[in-house]
Amino acid sequence: MEQTMAAPRTSHRAAPSRRPAQAIRRLLSWLRRHPLAIGVTVVAAITLVASAHQNAQGRADNTPPPVAVPTLDDCAMAECLPSSADVGADSEAADIDADSDAGPSQPETLPPAPQEAKTQGSGSGPRTWPLIKAGADGETVAAIQLLLAAHGYRTDADAVFGPATSELVTAYQRDHSLASDGIVGPDTWHALIINVRAGDRGPAVQAIQRLLTAHNHSVTADGVFGQQTIKAVTAFQTDHQLAADGIVGPDTWHALINLVK
Repeated sequence: MEQTMAAPRTSHRAAPSRRPAQAIRRLLSWLRRHPLAIGVTVVAAITLVASAHQNAQGRADNTPPPVAVPTLDDCAMAECLPSSADVGADSEAADIDADSDAGPSQPETLPPAPQEAKTQGSGSGPRTWPLIKAGADGETVAAIQLLLAAHGYRTDADAVFGPATSELVTAYQRDHSLASDGIVGPDTWHALIINVRAGDRGPAVQAIQRLLTAHNHSVTADGVFGQQTIKAVTAFQTDHQLAADGIVGPDTWHALINLVK
């Protein structure tokens, strides 16, 4: 009785293991009878594999690129540069540091202005010339008359500023584009005076000789600039702190005319 009941239990446990094998055999038998189905199945499998590969490749290609670091060539736009406020602040801070390292600033020292040399080359300069007009007399008037004669405007050197002298002064001023007022002032003096020296002759030398005599440096008024006149001029220049060169230029003329009695 026990043996009879054990047999069915054994066959009942073996049945499930035979079912997959039977199903495979039935599938293979069916595929042998239908070869076209095999081809379709293979093609479908290949298509699925290829599609899966393309999808995977597409996901790889769609990966976002890494962020590029800007270079100097790419920094032409303003975004790559610091703001002007930051640059200004940095520059100002650098300047402050440089100034603090250099120490306290020293005031700039200007070089002394060159002193103007005393020359006798022209009649211009900050000299004060006397105003001589009609009615005046003396050696200063005589010097004006002689200087007019030296320029071609001849008149008697009588040391009196009369109508004839006034007329000549006005004519001289007009001819030399000066104010034709008949008054000998700075501009007319500048135009009238003539530099004279050793060897010169004429009315201008005679005017110098008369002015020197008026200053107690007596010399013959012969119109010749000889040794006697040279000594008198040099002595006068020495007495009045002028360059004792024996040449009568603007400085010596100015001293002779302003100091005459």
